[in-house]
Amino acid sequence: MEEILVKLEQVTKKYGKKAALDNCSLELKKGKIYGLVGRNGAGKTTMMRIIGGLLPVTSGQVTSKTDIGMLIEAPGVVGSMTARENLHFYGMLSGNADAERETELLELVGLEDDKKKKVKNYSLGMRQRLGIAIALLNHPGFVMLDEPINGLDPIGVVEIRKLITRLNEEFGMTVLISSHNLAELYQTATDYIIIDKGVIKKEISQEALEAENNESLETYFLQVIGQASV
Repeated sequence: MEEILVKLEQVTKKYGKKAALDNCSLELKKGKIYGLVGRNGAGKTTMMRIIGGLLPVTSGQVTSKTDIGMLIEAPGVVGSMTARENLHFYGMLSGNADAERETELLELVGLEDDKKKKVKNYSLGMRQRLGIAIALLNHPGFVMLDEPINGLDPIGVVEIRKLITRLNEEFGMTVLISSHNLAELYQTATDYIIIDKGVIKKEISQEALEAENNESLETYFLQVIGQASV
């Protein structure tokens, strides 16, 4: 039986009378790469913030069996510092500063050759990779990445894709990615969660998707959410 790392049970999040998430139940299992798909305002970031403990639920329950790392929206990096200084800073904040771990992560995300370069001079792709390194500081078993390839050039997109795949295959991490880039998700995800207007419309594996869908990936998702665009 597959191990459930994170579980949402009838989770609702309201802002006033509007439900950003509406009675969402979900089981996220070990070893998967989940693609979280939905339009702007569908509830993707709200779900990630709730899973990560950054937002309280209005009702329902979230349980986790593992430490969680997250990169939600823009990386919170300090431009006047180097990558290593940023990692050390965040390590100190969490009480786990570790020079050996910092070196390991810089090598993992491909920033080991930029030791003296200030982060303010980094490309967007380099900043994203540093943000992922910060999310991995405490050896999480589950990592959430909110739009990690948004705004990246094609080379940056490939770098992030390879890094996500490596985290999953080599280090056994479960990953939850939100993205508008369906073609890129198709090359990365093992499973999909489709959300619209705060409601989970469908959960489907890559294998089931390929067996069920005879049209483009985008067309399939649009049919599920009943909208004109993702």
